[in-house]
Amino acid sequence: MRRQRPFWVMHPTEADRNTCQCKTHENLQYMAESLYNQGLLQTKNLDEMADAIVCDTKSKICAYSECPECRVTTFQMIKSPSNESISVTQWVLEKIGDASHDKMTVSVKKEMVTTEDALVTQFQERLAHYRRHLFNIRWQYGTYRQVRENLQETDALIHVDFSENYNCKYSQEIQSVHFGGSHQQATLHTGVLYIKAEQPIIPFCSISPSRQHDPPAIWAHLSPILTQLRERCPGVTRLHFFSDGPATQYKQKANFYMLSTEPFKMGFKETSWHFFEASHGKGAPDGIGGSLKRTADSLVHHGTDIPDAESLFLQLKQKTSSVELFFVSPEDVEKMGQRIVNGPPLVTIKGTMRMHQVISVVQESIKYRDISCVCKMMDGVLDCPCYGLQEFTFARSESQQEDYTIERSAPALLRPEVISKVHIGQWCIVNYDADPYPGIILEVEAHNIKVKCMHRNGVNKFFWPSPREDVSWYGDDQIVCFIPEPVALNKRSVQIDKKIWHYLEKHL
Repeated sequence: MRRQRPFWVMHPTEADRNTCQCKTHENLQYMAESLYNQGLLQTKNLDEMADAIVCDTKSKICAYSECPECRVTTFQMIKSPSNESISVTQWVLEKIGDASHDKMTVSVKKEMVTTEDALVTQFQERLAHYRRHLFNIRWQYGTYRQVRENLQETDALIHVDFSENYNCKYSQEIQSVHFGGSHQQATLHTGVLYIKAEQPIIPFCSISPSRQHDPPAIWAHLSPILTQLRERCPGVTRLHFFSDGPATQYKQKANFYMLSTEPFKMGFKETSWHFFEASHGKGAPDGIGGSLKRTADSLVHHGTDIPDAESLFLQLKQKTSSVELFFVSPEDVEKMGQRIVNGPPLVTIKGTMRMHQVISVVQESIKYRDISCVCKMMDGVLDCPCYGLQEFTFARSESQQEDYTIERSAPALLRPEVISKVHIGQWCIVNYDADPYPGIILEVEAHNIKVKCMHRNGVNKFFWPSPREDVSWYGDDQIVCFIPEPVALNKRSVQIDKKIWHYLEKHL
């Protein structure tokens, strides 16, 4: 049989595994396959189904359920679902460990049993959320192509990403090194610089022994390539950054602040940062990281020792001429971190996780919106008013300083920049029509949070509605903050902490 196998048929290898798949896609796809196999769906193609429940696939209003018709549209089933049992595979979060150790939250793939009727209801809800996800993917990649194709003499596009850390190694190792914790890691921050269509593309990578991937590290890694760009192309005054949007790295308040300060110190006049949709930010920088790591592994296989980040940088510098390489020391990262410490107090910007474009045309001030828009880029305008452009200033105003002081003195007010499934069960404040309501988080799907809310029966007095619970989906930007469980006033009503209530009264 082996002799008769065609030469183009290969055995799968470890490299053939898909290891960066999107959870939103995968879970919904598993649901679609289960319903398709049960004869309830006529197709398993998620994109086709998402496009079928909107009036216009290129309209943000339709994708974001702001259109009156699209808000209530569901995908047509072939037949009515029954109460029969049906199994579906899902990626879920679980806590592992025993009582004697701290439990860890991990992602696992589980086979779950439910009914056809319940699965169809859940599928329709998630499909409505998925269409926004799909729209953002298409829109942001379209913006990337539009910016790249319309670069002017004053523009530069910089697509960046952190590569998976490289495990440094020796060509020959003693047992305690190979099986112990003696291997060092090197951080690789990869990117591609585009200047103008006729100009050569510049791939680059900065290498550091520092394992930080936060904003100080990001700008320590960006600093050498921006310095080089300023020297080589002094006419470039406008920067367009593109990246994925992890909240611990690029999409957070400290990075927004540095975007509005660091480029201006170097002489650039305008900046914008575009974020690809969650779990869909792969591109050219990933190829650069993979190529450099393969080169390093090849050197090790041929007898070269690469024990640390500096050795990795020096060896790659000798062997690689097509990629611009820079070395970033831990001291460089630390110095960049001091600039944040010495800056104004930073508070979380509401709707951070919904943002896909951040613009800065004035120092210490940013403008942002849910999706990117470059409709007036050719006219030299980045901050067109499209798609609900909003503004935020990092200046040390008395009001912001007071907010910062309140947040520091009341830790319960703090909320993470990313609300995930680990926060299910957490008490929070929902902003509904500019009024605050306490509630409990029940479910999280991307930028949407399902909350069971209380009703109001007086000033800072709330109760649970009965017999029908008030359970609704809210946008991430409607979750104002986390709070401790409200205190009981009597058998029916509860009260939010007074310090938190005064803050909410002032700002909502």
